[in-house]
Amino acid sequence: MQIQILPTWDGLTLSQILKDLFHIGKKARHEMRMAREVLRDGQPIDFEKPLSSGDILTFSLHDNPITATKAPLDVRFEDQHLLIVNKPVGVKTHPNDPTETNTLANFVQFHLNQSESGTAMPVHRLDQTTSGLILFAKHSLSLAALSDKLMKRQIKREYLAILDGVLEGDRTINQPIGNDRHHSGRKRVSPNGQLAETHIHVLEKDKAASVTLVRCKLTTGRTHQIRVHTSSIGHPIIGDTLYGGQERTKRVMLHAERLYLSHPFTEKNMTIEVAPGADWQSNKKSFTTL
Repeated sequence: MQIQILPTWDGLTLSQILKDLFHIGKKARHEMRMAREVLRDGQPIDFEKPLSSGDILTFSLHDNPITATKAPLDVRFEDQHLLIVNKPVGVKTHPNDPTETNTLANFVQFHLNQSESGTAMPVHRLDQTTSGLILFAKHSLSLAALSDKLMKRQIKREYLAILDGVLEGDRTINQPIGNDRHHSGRKRVSPNGQLAETHIHVLEKDKAASVTLVRCKLTTGRTHQIRVHTSSIGHPIIGDTLYGGQERTKRVMLHAERLYLSHPFTEKNMTIEVAPGADWQSNKKSFTTL
């Protein structure tokens, strides 16, 4: 894997770049230094020597890939550092144990193996019942940098949802989310939970069908956040029976539509967008003209 030193990194040492930009821990930095597997012009690099804009560094990273499974994959962006794919509804993001091999991460690993171009490392996740964009790192440096951006809320995500009932105007829901002690698989608004904020923008209303199409913007990214927050105001997502939504469809009407980020290795601003697929459209037609 190669990276090119950007003008904004000019004069920094590799130690500084790994620590401050990619957020690589002290132990991992020490192991890289001792392995002498970071090269410039074919020679091991001095980690404390200032680098110049345009320098190209070659890294030998020993990441452990998961089991690869062949399956169709809708890739929306890819380079040597990261991959953005459109997850179909009904597919898990990643395996919970090694015996699971039919998850999106397994499919991504098969895709990467075709060009020996990395390891499938999801930066965030989507529920199995949600479709849309997911960001994968292709190596450990990328995962560290992207995870730090996610933690600092520098990766923005927007979702489409169809809600039960007519929502009269835009809403911002700022309610903490915690575990539901009465149901192990469910979350709830809880004063002792984690801070969570969702912005809801009304796009269209169908008063005859009593549903509302909305776009949800996340400030935080808690498990089931949109599902919990919309349910808490009396407008659960259509099809989301876990949180009180009417079972008018064969799927939960929630789709991760947009992803915004600054690329950690090029600093270019990226906007990736994907419209809901045919299954969303066919399910929607069964109950609304939206």
